[in-house]
Amino acid sequence: MNPQLPRYRNPRQGGFTLIEMAIVILIIGLILGGVLKGQELIRSARTHSVADQGSAVKAAILGFTDRFRALPGDYARASTNIEGVASGQDGDGNGRVGYNDSKTPGKPDEANRLLESSLVWLHLSKANFISGSFDGKPLQPGDFNSWSCAAETCMINAFNAPMFFIYANEQTGVSWASDTANSNQLWVGKGIPAELIAELDRKMDDGNPSTGTFRAGDGFVEGAPTLVGNMCATGGKLPKKEAEGVPFRWDSKNQASDCGAVVLF
Repeated sequence: MNPQLPRYRNPRQGGFTLIEMAIVILIIGLILGGVLKGQELIRSARTHSVADQGSAVKAAILGFTDRFRALPGDYARASTNIEGVASGQDGDGNGRVGYNDSKTPGKPDEANRLLESSLVWLHLSKANFISGSFDGKPLQPGDFNSWSCAAETCMINAFNAPMFFIYANEQTGVSWASDTANSNQLWVGKGIPAELIAELDRKMDDGNPSTGTFRAGDGFVEGAPTLVGNMCATGGKLPKKEAEGVPFRWDSKNQASDCGAVVLF
């Protein structure tokens, strides 16, 4: 019998060597790491942008108030003293942005609420406290419930969501008084992921969504009708009129991506 001839491997049919596979895995890891790191940097930059924007808007409102002795949006002589503000774009001068209860005591006049809240950004921009061009057109009914507003009317945050400055009680609290107290307040906009809004709270306040001056919006906490189906703050209990509630905490575990917060003035 003829001895069996040795079989030679066709190099075209060969697989990767362990070294080649290791190099490929390393390259893929570097690419994925770069992508993930880049995404994290973008998210971090957006977080810083929201914080800086909130501080800038707050400073602009305080500067406007110091100059004109009135709040933007509520200023009754804006068309007289601010160039570019037309007749009919004045507030009522009662010290509460978007809240006039002269028609129905204890309840805001809806027309006043929709108008003055939009005039905030017009007054600030025409007085050169913020950049941008705003039309001053009244908001639409339902905009407050959904935290929605046209970009040409309201300031937009880094997550492409509108901001509001309004006299309201949108903040979450751990007592009936702190949860329902009305004040002129800045809504920093929704669309912010839970882990980033928690970081904002730590940077700007006390890190607790139901205490301090930086708080979760009422519609974003456990036990409340949520605006977008997201649970951004959990572990607490809403206060009742006869009892205290329990402090909430920002919930990063469920990866809620559409959270909103309120800054109290």
